[in-house]
Amino acid sequence: MLLSLIRTNATPDETMGILLIGGKPFCGTLEPPTVPNALHPKGAIPLGWYKLTMTKSVKFGRVLPLLNYVPGFEGIRIHAGNNRSHTTGCILVGQLSGNTLLHSRSFEKELISKIQKHPNEEHYIEITTPDRFYTEHCSSVSAIASLFHGTRFDND
Repeated sequence: MLLSLIRTNATPDETMGILLIGGKPFCGTLEPPTVPNALHPKGAIPLGWYKLTMTKSVKFGRVLPLLNYVPGFEGIRIHAGNNRSHTTGCILVGQLSGNTLLHSRSFEKELISKIQKHPNEEHYIEITTPDRFYTEHCSSVSAIASLFHGTRFDND
């Protein structure tokens, strides 16, 4: 299974994006800023492709997706959280509302369920930007525009 995280808005305080599963919009994301600051001295993880494994997090006490071999980082997971203070490097999932995530626990559970439905597959996440995503995946301007304007995030 392939997940794509398209970083759509980077501010000095946080980075917001859209998480796609199999090319379909799933939810919003929140990460540390791409440029390090006092709260996030490493900033966000580098753009690239990362293998995901489902393992139990000691910190959270539950099975969560772990990004493997992230340069300069350890223990990067995808999990629930509502604002930038809830991440030290991880990817938070939920419904974006300004610079906050809503319903993040339900989105975390749904994401884990979707990944666990394919236990014999390898899972990867691509962290990218809109221009890179368009260049590599989209055949038309309307395809990428639909991701950012009026797209309803379905949980099918």
